Amino acid sequence: MNEKMKGKEIKGKMKGNNKSHGNGMKDRKEMEEGCRGHGKGMKGMGGKHGQRMEKTEEPQKEYTYVRAVETGFDETVAKVKEELKKDGFGVLSEIRVDNLFKEKLDLEMEPYVILGACNPKYSSELIGIDINSGTFLPCNLVVYVKEGKTYVSLLLPTVAMSVTGNDELLEVAKKVEEILKGVIERL
Repeated sequence: MNEKMKGKEIKGKMKGNNKSHGNGMKDRKEMEEGCRGHGKGMKGMGGKHGQRMEKTEEPQKEYTYVRAVETGFDETVAKVKEELKKDGFGVLSEIRVDNLFKEKLDLEMEPYVILGACNPKYSSELIGIDINSGTFLPCNLVVYVKEGKTYVSLLLPTVAMSVTGNDELLEVAKKVEEILKGVIERL
């Protein structure tokens, strides 16, 4: 740490006695006392972690497309997979973040899954244009519960692909984005 940084709070670092474990997590005593920071809605090691949000609707972010749905978590995950299949997408990966956090960090949170979706036709087009575009694959959709309400979120392919500056890649990303937004709208 340089001299200018000493005594100053670094963005993202938790306040308190600074017993974070390098990953932003606090020790058991601090967790039991409560934490005001990242990880909203999680409970860690017996104590409340984060603050509850007042709003029940998720705001749209510049990089995501988010929609609240009327179905529960498990039913929504199944419907997302069904709808993806109708448009030629398969789910290549399924990461249950809530289970992972519980197992690795002893953190409790509402159900949360990341689905990695891929359509071979569009993936092969992207890789044919730029072999390194495979680093953007698969497309991530997230199904999660927040304060008892189920949401589906999509990382917008056009936003992700925009860093390439390649118009051909962006054209393919635009097609994929329209399809995936349609999947979410049908839920």
